[in-house]
Amino acid sequence: MNDDAAEPESLPITREAVIWAYRMLLGREPESAEVVALQQRENPDVLSLRRGFLESAEFKNNLPDWACAGLHGFEPPNRIDCDGAPEQLRRLFDHVQRNWQDMGDSDPYYSVLVAPEHFAAPPQEIIRRFFQTGVGDVERFLKTLERNNLTLPLHATCLEFGCGLGRITRALVPHFEKVFAVDISAAHLALAEKHALEDGVEGIEWTHLASVDALDTLPQVDAIFSLIVLQHNPPPVINRIIRQFARILRPGGIAYFQVPTYRLGYTFDLQDYLDSSIEQGGMEMHVYPQWRVFQHFVDTGAELVEIIEDGMTGRRSRERSNTFLFHKSETMASR
Repeated sequence: MNDDAAEPESLPITREAVIWAYRMLLGREPESAEVVALQQRENPDVLSLRRGFLESAEFKNNLPDWACAGLHGFEPPNRIDCDGAPEQLRRLFDHVQRNWQDMGDSDPYYSVLVAPEHFAAPPQEIIRRFFQTGVGDVERFLKTLERNNLTLPLHATCLEFGCGLGRITRALVPHFEKVFAVDISAAHLALAEKHALEDGVEGIEWTHLASVDALDTLPQVDAIFSLIVLQHNPPPVINRIIRQFARILRPGGIAYFQVPTYRLGYTFDLQDYLDSSIEQGGMEMHVYPQWRVFQHFVDTGAELVEIIEDGMTGRRSRERSNTFLFHKSETMASR
């Protein structure tokens, strides 16, 4: 190896280097010879050229969903309506409930974990593997508590919000005296309870959330758990749910939940949504501002212990998804 050889980053920018940057990073040829010459003039070295391409809007917009390039901090704000009148919230909630009831009737397993093998009525071996996937999610939760020096209270109760078919619920059961498994879809809950009964899984209270007002009837618990659920609700509904999470968490309790908090180009206009999108079916993906999550829990005397960029939406290149860990200490809750 020649120690005197120049580092690649310090090499001058050649015409060929620019052309291959376009090909490799943007997947196309340069528009013109003039553009190539401009890149040569404006970039003093390869490092500068590479940074310019990687930070360009074209590169980020064309990244596949599995790409791991993160947001850089210069993104514009999302304009999101997070508040609504009671009747508007009822309409939003009823809309989400209809969609998930339909998916629970037609494709219950696929609606929970989107994979071809989960379509329609999978064979028993696929269903067995489907339920086994919940173990890893609970192990991640327990590891998060461990590295933050937190332990669950003795005889703790847990509320899993958006339990679906009980995929994660079953893995939570050994760690709690009781698990309240809550879901918006009666179809999912009926199948979840059927599977649990057949497999002898106990310690679960299945709860159908029939209306947005039923959020006020959720019990106080020592732990709250929710993954890949909140994102399927319009922001005003997410706002209502997270506010309730903060209220029902007992002193000494732990809240562990995930929600996307930023997406390039995302907006939510409540009135426009009610006028034009509320009758559409299918699975929706929404965003909820990170600062509002903090506000709800701080207002109830809880502290943020950890926040993770989790990539659970599969859109790392243009979206931020966060898993939050909050703890409501006995001292802070009594302030």
